[in-house]
Amino acid sequence: MADTRTTKPGIKRLLITITTLLPFFFGIPLWLNSTQVYRAPLPFKDVDALGSWASENTLLLPCRLNVIFASKDEFLTKPELDSVASQLILHVQSLMGGNSSDHETCQNGFNIQVKYDTENVCLTSGQTLDSPTWPCGLVKYGFFNSAQLSDDILDNVLWNYANKEENESTVQDEGGLYTVVVLRKSQIESLDSFSKDDVSTGGCTNEQSSICKSKTGWSTVVGKYRHAWIIGDFNSSTVESEVVPRIGDVALTFLRGSRSASGRSKARNLPLSAEGEAILSFSLLNADPDTWIFDWDFEELKRQFFQPVVEALSGIARLTIESQVLYYTPKAVQSRWDASLNAHVVAVKQLPFFVNSNEWHLDTSSAAAGRSKLLHFAIYVPGGGEYPLHFLRKNDQLSSTDGFTSPEFESIAGVIVAQLRTLFGLPPILSDDPETGYFSLSPARTGFAEWELDLLLRRRAISDMTAAASTLMSLSRLVQKLSSMVIMDEIGEQVKNSLSAAAAARDHAAHGAYRSTAESASKAASLAEAAFFQPSIMSVLYNPTEHHLAIYTPFFVPVLLHAVLAVIKEASRYRGEWKKFKQKKE
Repeated sequence: MADTRTTKPGIKRLLITITTLLPFFFGIPLWLNSTQVYRAPLPFKDVDALGSWASENTLLLPCRLNVIFASKDEFLTKPELDSVASQLILHVQSLMGGNSSDHETCQNGFNIQVKYDTENVCLTSGQTLDSPTWPCGLVKYGFFNSAQLSDDILDNVLWNYANKEENESTVQDEGGLYTVVVLRKSQIESLDSFSKDDVSTGGCTNEQSSICKSKTGWSTVVGKYRHAWIIGDFNSSTVESEVVPRIGDVALTFLRGSRSASGRSKARNLPLSAEGEAILSFSLLNADPDTWIFDWDFEELKRQFFQPVVEALSGIARLTIESQVLYYTPKAVQSRWDASLNAHVVAVKQLPFFVNSNEWHLDTSSAAAGRSKLLHFAIYVPGGGEYPLHFLRKNDQLSSTDGFTSPEFESIAGVIVAQLRTLFGLPPILSDDPETGYFSLSPARTGFAEWELDLLLRRRAISDMTAAASTLMSLSRLVQKLSSMVIMDEIGEQVKNSLSAAAAARDHAAHGAYRSTAESASKAASLAEAAFFQPSIMSVLYNPTEHHLAIYTPFFVPVLLHAVLAVIKEASRYRGEWKKFKQKKE
């Protein structure tokens, strides 16, 4: 009788058992919803669009070249000027090689305009520039009276002409607009105070004038601002063969920092933080105070020498300066006495080991916290037992500067600006070459010519734009991969503002606004990095999903397991009772 059943088994007991699972079915979604992290919406499509653009394009700024043939008489016709302009455009394009991947490359190459400026004629040829250029009138301005003087005077005369009141519309301070003035030497030599015999007989004695120092009869000078000038013997039939190549060399100088098509200044990453900041830390190291002690009036040094440099670089970097004096700071290598040189010397191969990191306590800046860049400049004063101390070059000649640059330290002996130029990827000095007739003027106070600042601005804008796109793409991939990552509203705003700054940088670049482009690109990179390194993101990187499972499993699994087993057992019992009922019925 026990194996049969006469009544249909009731379902109430099974339903009651099943209802024990209902809290889990309805509670788990509610629990998951209550434990969800806050994720501010991010513009992933806009980030992907910026990343795609950056992978195929470079933030390029326009470069414009305004060439002025200034003459007291008329030696060119309009067709000849058109031919010179065409040849010059083709020549510069061939020098650039169409390579748009260089950091120094300008947007669409150089736009070139050629002017012919005489006392009675003003002709224009070539491409149309999107910025105001120098107007005609150099001859009437008395330019030829200054061409015989020193290069510095001539450079300032040109600057004054570009910035005189009636020429304010030329906007000389606008980056990317360069001017080359071309003169015939015969017109300068016709002046009473500068006779032809002075040059033809080698009797030119004005050592401050490049035309006197040149050994070729030609003088090509790149000034401190955004202009250059060329002086030489040519006429309408030789202008294309003699002048055009020299103008091309000047264009390459403005573009790359080198007049050679193959050579260029080293386009290195600027030693700046993501915010475009750096701290210049100057340390005076007294190796042996028992012998002598040196001190300095650093505030006066800062005012006279360093502050002009900081102001000149303000559009590229925000630099702050600090100083200290240290004692008992021996170097890490031993010098040797060289009787032939009558000096203690340290070989160049020993310079990587010169810095004594154990004794030179240079990292004392409280302002260098976080991601700030700290550049050390160390002035080493040897003890009496090693005086005088010099660096010995590989050719067994003494160094003219006794300074060197290492990846972490900058040792200086009167070459601070040269060292800083090297750090920014420029040659230590602008050299002259009398053998070829090429000369450059270096600003005495700032150490950086205005056209060099343009070069650094182009590099900085490109570097920051690339960094912003790369950082935002990395953040986008990270956020989409880690679903448990908290995305605060602050991160969302930083990402949106970074994208807006990147768009503004591209817009400013299209209009040739150098400083605005660099500022916007720097802002984009800074905001992108701030979003990526936001503290709430960093904490989630060490709190993965597996960690949550390990925490909550002990709370739910034991209870859920017993409930599931009870339902299984009751369902099994009900199925058995139902079989008994069916057997009895049959």
